[in-house]
Amino acid sequence: MRITIWLSIVTFITTLYWPQLLDTSGMFSCALVIFVFMCWPRWRYLTVIPLTALYFSSFVYMTFLGGSVALVNSSSIAQNKYLLNNNNHKLSVNFIPDALAAKDNNITVHIKSLINTKNSGYFVARITAFNDQTCDFCPLIEMRWFRPSLQVQAGQVHQFKVRLKALQGNANPSGFDRQKWRYSQHIAYIASIKEHLNVINPHISLRAKLYQKVLQVTDSMSQQGSLVALIFADKSLMSMTDKNTIKELGIAHLFAISGLHIGLLFVFSFVIFNGLLKRLLPGRLLGWFSWRLVNGLGFFVCIGYGYISGFSLPTQRALLMLFLGVLMLSSKRKVSLLDLLVLCFWLMLLFDPLAILSSSLWLSFVAMSSILVFIWVMHRTNNINNQELPWWKVLLQNTMALVKGLVLLQLVLTLFMLPIQLVNFSAISLFSLVINLIAIPLFSWLIIPLTLLGSLMLVIIEPVGRWLLNVSNYLLENFLTYASQFTVGYLSISDFTISLILSVGLFVLLLCLLFLLKRFFIIKPMLLVLVTFTYIGFIILRMAEFAWDEKHTWQVEVFDVGQGLAILVKSEGEVLLFDTGPSYSSDYAVANSTILPYLNARGINELDYLFISHSDNDHAGGMFAIQQKLHIKETYVGEAALMNNERIKNKGNSQKYKQCLAGQSFRLGKLTLKVLSPSKVGKNNNDNSCVIKISDGNKSVLLTGDISKVVEQKLVNEHVSQYKNKSELKADILIAPHHGSKTSSSQAFIQQVEPQWVVFSAGYKNRWNFPILSVVERYQLLNVEHLTTANTGFIRFNVENQHIDVKTYREDLAAYWYHRHLAF
Repeated sequence: MRITIWLSIVTFITTLYWPQLLDTSGMFSCALVIFVFMCWPRWRYLTVIPLTALYFSSFVYMTFLGGSVALVNSSSIAQNKYLLNNNNHKLSVNFIPDALAAKDNNITVHIKSLINTKNSGYFVARITAFNDQTCDFCPLIEMRWFRPSLQVQAGQVHQFKVRLKALQGNANPSGFDRQKWRYSQHIAYIASIKEHLNVINPHISLRAKLYQKVLQVTDSMSQQGSLVALIFADKSLMSMTDKNTIKELGIAHLFAISGLHIGLLFVFSFVIFNGLLKRLLPGRLLGWFSWRLVNGLGFFVCIGYGYISGFSLPTQRALLMLFLGVLMLSSKRKVSLLDLLVLCFWLMLLFDPLAILSSSLWLSFVAMSSILVFIWVMHRTNNINNQELPWWKVLLQNTMALVKGLVLLQLVLTLFMLPIQLVNFSAISLFSLVINLIAIPLFSWLIIPLTLLGSLMLVIIEPVGRWLLNVSNYLLENFLTYASQFTVGYLSISDFTISLILSVGLFVLLLCLLFLLKRFFIIKPMLLVLVTFTYIGFIILRMAEFAWDEKHTWQVEVFDVGQGLAILVKSEGEVLLFDTGPSYSSDYAVANSTILPYLNARGINELDYLFISHSDNDHAGGMFAIQQKLHIKETYVGEAALMNNERIKNKGNSQKYKQCLAGQSFRLGKLTLKVLSPSKVGKNNNDNSCVIKISDGNKSVLLTGDISKVVEQKLVNEHVSQYKNKSELKADILIAPHHGSKTSSSQAFIQQVEPQWVVFSAGYKNRWNFPILSVVERYQLLNVEHLTTANTGFIRFNVENQHIDVKTYREDLAAYWYHRHLAF
């Protein structure tokens, strides 16, 4: 049984690296392999491998593609075939993917998100009917509503007219992988609301009523966002300052209701109920039932908390793991702790196979495993007979054991969660251990219980509930104020350094394993010497490879920033950033989730040059975010006067921007940068764009911003006449002007550039339909290979020895099934 479970878990983990899910032929092959293994008694346990693969693919298809039970009826199937051949498209839609091409769809949804004034235009719902047909296997859907006409709330059922599109998150290395995370939450589609049609059920859920009551009471409290996050797992009201503070302190897990939250609440409930039962009911009356009753009461407290927090998927997984742990610990059957943890992990994956995509699964599992170990040790400690000691000595011993246990728990959590934190966040807080030693008891024993009790008392005795929430607000406010001084210990670590740290950790574990095996086997010292020198040799070769790449290769990297532009050019350790992508509010710039994480992962904390083509938001929106985090030697912009005025108006502390003008020349490593436009600043923002040619003497790239055909023709005229038909515009890589707009990419311009590749930086299904089909066809007729970031994600051009190697995120760097939508 153990081997079977382990093989199934390994198969689940391999799905992270599948290039695609099993198709019909793959499923048939799995069924055939299962049959063969079942006929071979010695290998029957291997049937779990194809069975797990088949189960995973089937679960994903059912979750994301949608459908109706009516389709299983033969009469319905015949009718649907007729409708599909009919011209009435609205009636023919039975699966969500079929509706992606439709302009309008009528959907009925059950609202899942808690709604407030800040997120009323963005919420999550579950589809119950699609174009007047019942939807039985439909996923959650992300609803976006520009200028909402009414306030919806969790529990209500509404009908909307929407335009549906597949979820296509920005795909970049090291940044937040929104598409992967949304898939782990069972969300695969985005619905842009065009019109509200009808209210099917106006009644909101009990949870939503409590939410509205808490919002009303905490409206004047400074930490309203944090209180709401702790009660309902809704962070939409938290300020960016508080979010950054808790991230840099390493206590973000305390504000995310998952394994650690549920586990700590269980420990708190266990201690309280255990103490009460010992006082109210002597052990001789309950006997063996005492331990089980305490476990059961603690588990039901966690169930109640799970309901208030909305039974999010991480919460469901944590409750499932806690239930199994409590069941095993409360039973008389002996089970090893390792077997219990492995069984819990396997059942969590069976319950929700898509959880494998979420880092919260690993964080929750490690946290819950550590807490279960803590409970196990506490249980063994409670069996010590100390009845002959005075009461004060018993109290002192119990207190010391509790403090020792909490310190040990935090040390174990920090040690085992460190690799996960490094891999997922590329950062570490130097003071996280000390902060958590204070924060975990403070949150577990005071803030969370007071907050939860206060929210419940609002329904029973409102003044008491209000007072309890005020106490929680006071504790939170003071803790964050004093702890914020330790955010200086937050360090971003490059991927190379992380690899080095993890490899050293694995090397130490290997040596420890060899020393342990010496008790049972004869291990010659020569083997230890060989292992050590092999490790050192591997590190030296890796560092030499890294130095070679830095010296001989230069790169042009196009970020996937949606509808916008951001390009990184590197040569011999020097770095240029051209444009910074868009920002959507004063608190959120795409650069924070795409560009900056990538630069941190590559160990880049300084830019030699920052070029902003022009002042439009989709090119300059992330400029202030970049300037706040990085040291920039020189900044050039296409509209210096305008942007300097904006900088002064916003009281920016950055250096003064220099005007980008034709004729300027720069050096970047072994590369030459030449500014080709503008020769002067005009009234048209797009035509003021910086146009830069970057070349090593053989291969080159042309960066064009948003120039129109007018500027293109001017460049053609100037450089053809000046260089006698040997145009300086010629480049191997062209970043398409204005994202592939019909106002740019003229035939004459393309012919003069003669690019080998053209890159369209555009958002998926953007409202301008960039790149325009006629523009793409224009490039195709001239045999130019085209790449669009909406389809490929991040694009990297490696230039070495006069050869250009192209890699894209979705096809080469991370060619996994969850980076391509199933509907396609």
